[in-house]
Amino acid sequence: MRVLHLTPEYPPVIWGGLGTAVGGLATASARAGLSTGVLLVGGVLAVGGSYATAWQPATLARNSIDQPIIDSEGVMFFHVSPFDAIRAGVELVRRWKPDVLHLHTAWLWSVARAIQEQTGTPLVFTVHSLDRAEYEIGKLYTHWQEQEDVISSANRVIALSLSEEELIAQACPRARGRIRIVGNGIDDVPVPRRDGRGRGEYLRVLYTGRFVERKGIRELLAAIPKVLDEEPSIHFVLVGGYGGSAEIERTWLAGALESYRSQVHFTGWLPPSQVAEWYQMADILVVPSWYEPFGMVILEGMIYGLPIAAAAVGGPAEILEHGRTALLFSPKDAEALARAVLQLVKSQELREQLGRAAACEVRARWLWCQVVERMREVYEEAAEEGDGSR
Repeated sequence: MRVLHLTPEYPPVIWGGLGTAVGGLATASARAGLSTGVLLVGGVLAVGGSYATAWQPATLARNSIDQPIIDSEGVMFFHVSPFDAIRAGVELVRRWKPDVLHLHTAWLWSVARAIQEQTGTPLVFTVHSLDRAEYEIGKLYTHWQEQEDVISSANRVIALSLSEEELIAQACPRARGRIRIVGNGIDDVPVPRRDGRGRGEYLRVLYTGRFVERKGIRELLAAIPKVLDEEPSIHFVLVGGYGGSAEIERTWLAGALESYRSQVHFTGWLPPSQVAEWYQMADILVVPSWYEPFGMVILEGMIYGLPIAAAAVGGPAEILEHGRTALLFSPKDAEALARAVLQLVKSQELREQLGRAAACEVRARWLWCQVVERMREVYEEAAEEGDGSR
């Protein structure tokens, strides 16, 4: 089985959960014996707090479809400019002959469509986030027309959770019968624990993600004073956003938060290795999203044994169990968010209980080595269905 992933993100080119998920799936697939290729179209790299294109001519000269990079896991990596993506993609598929093309964003639908039309390669499409829901819930500008087209055209459509399957089927009824639920996964990591964790030092509450409305960032900022007024020793660390920490602080730390400046730290965008360091130093993870199709951040918190306070929506509500592996609260409710965080802050026993249960749960159900076998079944379905059209 040969699978070619078509994506605008792949480590170290990561803007959010999509890049992390594609990287994990590709690596796990190669380890599981699938012949795996990745075609990265465009992409940006963070350089000193700013962003620079990663597909400069010198880069492309070293890494064309004629000279792929093969990593230590055996993944074949191809990197092309968006201006040449259709030609290069079609040529690569004709040469490499994958059994399945796995598309990860509707932004690249024109490339996938050309490959599908010119080579007959079966198409699997993962809906990492439903654009129609992004607009209706988060009021974000979207590419719904392109996404609706690819959902209607793909041999199989991957939903990350049961709630997402329902949303996709409602938004695009023609996809019913072709939707399969396969969540994301995570690699196991050794988690060092600090001596005296939570004893005699302030607790850190961690948020990591984009700074957009649907991630619940405003509710979190509104909840911070409520927590600090009752537990003034707590520190909040907010990882993410675009740009450096000073720029993000100027944008978001204002008004009611100004007097809490010393207890609220904005890190700015960080590479995965530095984000991992904050997971190791944190004591509580908060995930206040309005809409969350899956939530890679949930798995990351679980693998590090963190007690999690999360909004009861989408993926988090399906992955986590209130009172056993996390505390869930109503979305868009700063008061409920603050109460959940305070409940964790005030009980070390509860933090340890939830953290241990979450760490066991993620290793029992959500490791990539388990998830990739469910994805393999979908690839086999799509490849068998596509045999007649190729």
